[in-house]
Amino acid sequence: MNILSRNAKHSFRRFRYEPYFLLLPSLILLCLFKVYPILYSVWGSFFIRGAGGSSKFAGFRNFSMLMQDPTFLNSIWVTFKFNLITIPTQVILGLALAIMLNRNIRFARISRTLLYIPVAINMVVASTIWNMMLNPSAGPANAILGKLGIPPQPFLTSSSQALLIIIIICCWKGISYWMLFLLAGLQNISPSIYEAGRIDGTGFFSQLFYLTIPMLKNSLVFVIVSNTMINLFMFVPVYMLTGGGPEGSTDTLMYEAYRAAFKFSNYNRSYAIVTFLLFITFIVIGLQFYFLRDKDAAVLKKSIQKRSIL
Repeated sequence: MNILSRNAKHSFRRFRYEPYFLLLPSLILLCLFKVYPILYSVWGSFFIRGAGGSSKFAGFRNFSMLMQDPTFLNSIWVTFKFNLITIPTQVILGLALAIMLNRNIRFARISRTLLYIPVAINMVVASTIWNMMLNPSAGPANAILGKLGIPPQPFLTSSSQALLIIIIICCWKGISYWMLFLLAGLQNISPSIYEAGRIDGTGFFSQLFYLTIPMLKNSLVFVIVSNTMINLFMFVPVYMLTGGGPEGSTDTLMYEAYRAAFKFSNYNRSYAIVTFLLFITFIVIGLQFYFLRDKDAAVLKKSIQKRSIL
């Protein structure tokens, strides 16, 4: 009996620590390629390169220089415009597609597969394809516009159109991706709730705002926060298509950090830009969590605390 109990304890301990050993390789890679570069960038943003390539502590000097740099201020404005349009568009259209595909309609599975194709295409490949399509002189986009009687457009070579094209490409690829998460959330909602709503005479918009969105809140919070993080650090389309131009119209913060480091070898400026971007990201995500928090749960928690005090 003692031998059996010892074996049971040994197997229990092994089962208790085994998940951590299985997660250890992923945690090591995460720390090596994600956490360490972030910490190194934050640390490097407080130093400046001196004579002979030596670094010396400079405090907030890099940040004060950034705030006086018109190029950096322009990149803040470009990043703000990009996210102001991209994030709501991806979330709203992703939710609309998820609601449409959650219904029992013909060819629903085929439609989901077709809509997922942009997600399956690598962003580098997608940017190359879009660049070929939008070529002002030889691309098929202007050929199609010409058939419709519309004059040729400059697209990515125009300072007034380039950022909009980048937004369209990111939305084309991102809407279907976030749609999958929202569709999974919709499928976890019991159909009996909607049946009860129909019995009470609720219409489509009443169901949407009073039933669907409140019950989809956890999925929406995840999608909005994750979408914000990805779009704030958007880099590939700008690098592949415009190089921050024309005239700085697509020069986002992430591309400006890349350009400072790898084109001008000003690594401390690049570290400062990345640190500023991380700071902005934490503020935006914190505000999103605050405004999207579960108010009912907060009220319930306060009432429980009052009762425990009484």
